[in-house]
Amino acid sequence: MMDLLTQIAINLAVAYALVMACVLILWGISIKIRDVSIIDMFWGAGFALIALALYALNRPQTLYGIALTAMPALWALRYTVYILQRNWGHGEDARYAKLRTWVTAGDASFARFSLTRVFLLQGHIMVIVALPVIVALAVTSPPALPVLLWIGAGVWLAGVAMEALADAQLKAFRKDPANRGKVLDTGLWAWSRHPNYFGNSLLWWGIFIASCAHPVALVTVIGPIVMTHFLVNVTGMRTLDKKLAREKPGYAEYMAHTSGFVPKPPRRTP
Repeated sequence: MMDLLTQIAINLAVAYALVMACVLILWGISIKIRDVSIIDMFWGAGFALIALALYALNRPQTLYGIALTAMPALWALRYTVYILQRNWGHGEDARYAKLRTWVTAGDASFARFSLTRVFLLQGHIMVIVALPVIVALAVTSPPALPVLLWIGAGVWLAGVAMEALADAQLKAFRKDPANRGKVLDTGLWAWSRHPNYFGNSLLWWGIFIASCAHPVALVTVIGPIVMTHFLVNVTGMRTLDKKLAREKPGYAEYMAHTSGFVPKPPRRTP
Protein backbone atom coordinates (compact mmCIF):
# COMPACT_ATOMS: atom_id res chain seq x y z
CA MET A 1 0.00 0.00 0.00
CA MET A 2 2.84 2.39 0.79
CA ASP A 3 4.33 1.82 -2.68
CA LEU A 4 0.94 2.60 -4.23
CA LEU A 5 0.55 5.81 -2.22
CA THR A 6 4.06 6.87 -3.20
CA GLN A 7 3.32 6.30 -6.88
CA ILE A 8 0.04 8.21 -6.60
CA ALA A 9 1.95 11.13 -5.10
CA ILE A 10 4.49 10.99 -7.93
CA ASN A 11 1.72 10.87 -10.55
CA LEU A 12 0.01 13.84 -8.94
CA ALA A 13 3.22 15.86 -8.87
CA VAL A 14 4.00 15.05 -12.52
CA ALA A 15 0.47 15.91 -13.66
CA TYR A 16 0.49 19.16 -11.70
CA ALA A 17 3.90 20.20 -13.03
CA LEU A 18 2.96 19.44 -16.64
CA VAL A 19 -0.34 21.28 -16.53
CA MET A 20 1.03 24.33 -14.73
CA ALA A 21 3.96 24.59 -17.13
CA CYS A 22 1.54 24.52 -20.07
CA VAL A 23 -0.87 27.11 -18.66
CA LEU A 24 2.00 29.47 -17.79
CA ILE A 25 3.34 29.21 -21.34
CA LEU A 26 -0.15 29.81 -22.74
CA TRP A 27 -0.58 32.78 -20.41
CA GLY A 28 2.60 34.32 -21.79
CA ILE A 29 1.38 33.79 -25.35
CA SER A 30 -2.03 35.27 -24.48
CA ILE A 31 -0.36 38.50 -23.36
CA LYS A 32 1.48 38.80 -26.68
CA ILE A 33 -1.55 38.11 -28.87
CA ARG A 34 -4.17 39.65 -26.53
CA ASP A 35 -6.35 36.55 -26.63
CA VAL A 36 -7.12 34.79 -23.36
CA SER A 37 -9.43 32.27 -25.05
CA ILE A 38 -6.46 30.19 -26.24
CA ILE A 39 -6.79 28.43 -22.88
CA ASP A 40 -10.03 26.84 -24.16
CA MET A 41 -8.08 25.10 -26.92
CA PHE A 42 -5.86 23.48 -24.26
CA TRP A 43 -8.70 22.27 -22.02
CA GLY A 44 -9.22 18.92 -23.73
CA ALA A 45 -5.60 18.48 -24.79
CA GLY A 46 -4.46 18.93 -21.21
CA PHE A 47 -6.28 15.80 -20.09
CA ALA A 48 -4.71 13.82 -22.93
CA LEU A 49 -1.31 15.15 -21.89
CA ILE A 50 -1.85 13.98 -18.31
CA ALA A 51 -3.05 10.51 -19.35
CA LEU A 52 -0.34 9.87 -21.93
CA ALA A 53 2.48 11.22 -19.74
CA LEU A 54 1.44 9.06 -16.80
CA TYR A 55 1.05 6.05 -19.07
CA ALA A 56 4.63 6.57 -20.27
CA LEU A 57 5.79 6.98 -16.68
CA ASN A 58 4.02 3.92 -15.24
CA ARG A 59 3.82 1.58 -18.26
CA PRO A 60 0.69 -0.27 -17.05
CA GLN A 61 0.28 -3.72 -18.60
CA THR A 62 -3.34 -4.31 -17.53
CA LEU A 63 -6.51 -3.52 -19.49
CA TYR A 64 -7.44 -1.30 -16.54
CA GLY A 65 -4.45 0.99 -17.05
CA ILE A 66 -4.75 1.03 -20.82
CA ALA A 67 -8.47 1.85 -20.66
CA LEU A 68 -7.97 4.67 -18.15
CA THR A 69 -5.40 6.15 -20.50
CA ALA A 70 -7.45 5.72 -23.66
CA MET A 71 -10.76 7.13 -22.40
CA PRO A 72 -9.58 10.69 -21.60
CA ALA A 73 -7.16 10.72 -24.54
CA LEU A 74 -9.76 9.69 -27.14
CA TRP A 75 -12.31 12.15 -25.80
CA ALA A 76 -9.69 14.91 -25.78
CA LEU A 77 -8.84 14.27 -29.44
CA ARG A 78 -12.45 14.72 -30.54
CA TYR A 79 -13.07 17.69 -28.27
CA THR A 80 -9.86 19.54 -29.12
CA VAL A 81 -10.43 19.21 -32.87
CA TYR A 82 -13.98 20.53 -32.40
CA ILE A 83 -12.86 23.53 -30.32
CA LEU A 84 -10.03 24.38 -32.75
CA GLN A 85 -12.43 24.29 -35.70
CA ARG A 86 -14.95 26.42 -33.83
CA ASN A 87 -12.62 29.05 -32.36
CA TRP A 88 -9.58 29.34 -34.63
CA GLY A 89 -9.40 32.70 -36.36
CA HIS A 90 -12.43 34.17 -34.61
CA GLY A 91 -10.57 36.33 -32.10
CA GLU A 92 -11.02 36.42 -28.36
CA ASP A 93 -14.16 34.78 -26.99
CA ALA A 94 -16.80 37.25 -25.79
CA ARG A 95 -16.60 35.87 -22.23
CA TYR A 96 -12.95 36.83 -21.93
CA ALA A 97 -13.43 40.12 -23.76
CA LYS A 98 -15.98 40.98 -21.08
CA LEU A 99 -13.43 40.14 -18.38
CA ARG A 100 -11.18 42.84 -19.83
CA THR A 101 -13.84 45.42 -19.01
CA TRP A 102 -13.63 44.43 -15.34
CA VAL A 103 -10.01 45.54 -15.11
CA THR A 104 -9.56 49.21 -15.95
CA ALA A 105 -5.98 49.70 -14.69
CA GLY A 106 -4.29 48.66 -17.95
CA ASP A 107 -2.88 45.62 -19.68
CA ALA A 108 -0.44 44.74 -16.90
CA SER A 109 -3.25 44.53 -14.35
CA PHE A 110 -5.36 42.42 -16.68
CA ALA A 111 -2.39 40.11 -17.31
CA ARG A 112 -2.11 39.44 -13.57
CA PHE A 113 -5.88 39.05 -13.32
CA SER A 114 -6.03 36.55 -16.19
CA LEU A 115 -3.14 34.56 -14.72
CA THR A 116 -4.95 33.87 -11.46
CA ARG A 117 -8.61 33.96 -12.50
CA VAL A 118 -8.30 32.09 -15.80
CA PHE A 119 -5.07 30.21 -16.47
CA LEU A 120 -4.00 29.00 -13.01
CA LEU A 121 -7.62 28.38 -12.01
CA GLN A 122 -8.25 26.16 -15.03
CA GLY A 123 -4.97 24.37 -14.39
CA HIS A 124 -5.99 23.52 -10.82
CA ILE A 125 -9.44 22.38 -11.94
CA MET A 126 -7.95 20.21 -14.67
CA VAL A 127 -5.79 18.32 -12.18
CA ILE A 128 -8.73 17.83 -9.80
CA VAL A 129 -11.00 16.51 -12.56
CA ALA A 130 -8.22 14.18 -13.75
CA LEU A 131 -7.75 12.61 -10.29
CA PRO A 132 -9.43 9.29 -11.25
CA VAL A 133 -6.92 8.92 -14.10
CA ILE A 134 -3.99 10.04 -11.96
CA VAL A 135 -4.77 7.46 -9.28
CA ALA A 136 -5.72 4.65 -11.68
CA LEU A 137 -2.44 4.89 -13.55
CA ALA A 138 -0.51 4.34 -10.32
CA VAL A 139 -2.10 0.88 -9.95
CA THR A 140 -0.10 -2.06 -11.27
CA SER A 141 -2.30 -4.95 -10.10
CA PRO A 142 -5.40 -6.22 -11.98
CA PRO A 143 -8.66 -4.54 -10.90
CA ALA A 144 -10.53 -6.09 -7.97
CA LEU A 145 -13.93 -5.24 -9.50
CA PRO A 146 -13.48 -5.54 -13.28
CA VAL A 147 -17.23 -5.19 -13.91
CA LEU A 148 -16.92 -1.51 -12.94
CA LEU A 149 -14.38 -1.02 -15.69
CA TRP A 150 -16.91 -2.17 -18.29
CA ILE A 151 -19.79 -0.23 -16.74
CA GLY A 152 -17.68 2.90 -16.59
CA ALA A 153 -16.53 2.47 -20.18
CA GLY A 154 -20.17 2.20 -21.25
CA VAL A 155 -21.11 5.38 -19.37
CA TRP A 156 -18.07 7.16 -20.83
CA LEU A 157 -19.02 6.10 -24.37
CA ALA A 158 -22.60 7.32 -23.87
CA GLY A 159 -21.30 10.68 -22.63
CA VAL A 160 -18.85 11.11 -25.51
CA ALA A 161 -21.55 10.20 -28.05
CA MET A 162 -24.06 12.62 -26.52
CA GLU A 163 -21.58 15.49 -26.37
CA ALA A 164 -20.42 14.88 -29.96
CA LEU A 165 -23.97 14.62 -31.32
CA ALA A 166 -25.10 17.75 -29.45
CA ASP A 167 -22.09 19.68 -30.75
CA ALA A 168 -22.80 18.51 -34.32
CA GLN A 169 -26.46 19.51 -34.08
CA LEU A 170 -25.55 22.94 -32.74
CA LYS A 171 -22.90 23.46 -35.42
CA ALA A 172 -25.35 22.55 -38.19
CA PHE A 173 -28.03 24.82 -36.72
CA ARG A 174 -25.70 27.82 -36.52
CA LYS A 175 -24.41 27.21 -40.04
CA ASP A 176 -27.88 27.77 -41.56
CA PRO A 177 -28.51 31.54 -41.99
CA ALA A 178 -32.26 30.90 -41.71
CA ASN A 179 -31.75 30.06 -38.02
CA ARG A 180 -30.21 33.40 -37.10
CA GLY A 181 -31.85 34.66 -33.90
CA LYS A 182 -33.75 31.40 -33.38
CA VAL A 183 -33.50 28.89 -30.53
CA LEU A 184 -32.33 25.34 -31.24
CA ASP A 185 -35.09 23.15 -29.79
CA THR A 186 -34.88 19.99 -31.87
CA GLY A 187 -32.90 16.77 -31.58
CA LEU A 188 -31.10 16.39 -28.25
CA TRP A 189 -31.78 20.08 -27.63
CA ALA A 190 -35.50 19.31 -27.30
CA TRP A 191 -34.71 17.12 -24.29
CA SER A 192 -32.09 19.29 -22.60
CA ARG A 193 -31.05 22.92 -22.92
CA HIS A 194 -27.43 21.83 -22.53
CA PRO A 195 -27.03 18.24 -23.79
CA ASN A 196 -23.37 18.89 -24.62
CA TYR A 197 -22.67 19.82 -20.99
CA PHE A 198 -24.59 16.79 -19.74
CA GLY A 199 -22.63 14.52 -22.07
CA ASN A 200 -19.38 15.99 -20.80
CA SER A 201 -20.40 15.42 -17.19
CA LEU A 202 -21.50 11.87 -18.01
CA LEU A 203 -18.18 10.91 -19.59
CA TRP A 204 -16.26 12.05 -16.53
CA TRP A 205 -18.55 10.04 -14.27
CA GLY A 206 -17.87 7.09 -16.58
CA ILE A 207 -14.11 7.53 -16.17
CA PHE A 208 -14.56 7.70 -12.40
CA ILE A 209 -16.70 4.52 -12.31
CA ALA A 210 -14.13 2.72 -14.46
CA SER A 211 -11.31 3.82 -12.15
CA CYS A 212 -13.21 2.41 -9.17
CA ALA A 213 -12.58 -1.11 -10.51
CA HIS A 214 -9.69 -0.63 -8.10
CA PRO A 215 -11.34 0.56 -4.82
CA VAL A 216 -8.55 3.01 -3.96
CA ALA A 217 -9.94 5.32 -6.66
CA LEU A 218 -13.18 5.85 -4.72
CA VAL A 219 -11.54 8.85 -3.04
CA THR A 220 -11.31 10.59 -6.42
CA VAL A 221 -15.07 11.18 -6.62
CA ILE A 222 -14.25 14.86 -6.10
CA GLY A 223 -13.18 14.91 -9.79
CA PRO A 224 -16.56 14.33 -11.45
CA ILE A 225 -18.32 16.29 -8.71
CA VAL A 226 -16.21 19.39 -9.44
CA MET A 227 -16.68 18.97 -13.20
CA THR A 228 -20.46 18.68 -12.85
CA HIS A 229 -20.58 21.64 -10.45
CA PHE A 230 -18.80 23.89 -12.92
CA LEU A 231 -20.93 22.70 -15.85
CA VAL A 232 -24.14 23.40 -13.94
CA ASN A 233 -23.42 26.27 -11.56
CA VAL A 234 -20.34 28.22 -12.61
CA THR A 235 -19.32 28.46 -16.29
CA GLY A 236 -22.08 26.31 -17.76
CA MET A 237 -25.83 26.00 -17.56
CA ARG A 238 -26.86 28.72 -15.10
CA THR A 239 -24.54 31.38 -16.55
CA LEU A 240 -25.51 30.67 -20.15
CA ASP A 241 -29.23 30.46 -19.36
CA LYS A 242 -29.19 33.91 -17.76
CA LYS A 243 -27.35 35.39 -20.73
CA LEU A 244 -29.55 33.78 -23.38
CA ALA A 245 -32.81 34.53 -21.55
CA ARG A 246 -31.75 38.18 -21.49
CA GLU A 247 -30.50 38.39 -25.07
CA LYS A 248 -32.31 35.83 -27.24
CA PRO A 249 -36.05 36.13 -28.02
CA GLY A 250 -37.93 32.93 -27.23
CA TYR A 251 -35.31 31.50 -24.92
CA ALA A 252 -37.35 32.07 -21.75
CA GLU A 253 -40.20 30.08 -23.30
CA TYR A 254 -37.74 27.37 -24.30
CA MET A 255 -36.56 27.20 -20.68
CA ALA A 256 -40.13 26.76 -19.51
CA HIS A 257 -40.66 23.46 -21.32
CA THR A 258 -37.13 22.02 -21.65
CA SER A 259 -35.02 20.35 -18.97
CA GLY A 260 -31.95 22.34 -18.03
CA PHE A 261 -29.33 19.60 -17.79
CA VAL A 262 -30.46 15.97 -17.52
CA PRO A 263 -32.31 15.02 -20.73
CA LYS A 264 -36.05 14.54 -20.19
CA PRO A 265 -39.10 14.53 -22.51
CA PRO A 266 -40.20 18.12 -23.24
CA ARG A 267 -42.85 19.48 -20.89
CA ARG A 268 -46.15 20.27 -22.54
CA THR A 269 -47.31 23.85 -22.54
CA PRO A 270 -50.60 24.17 -20.58
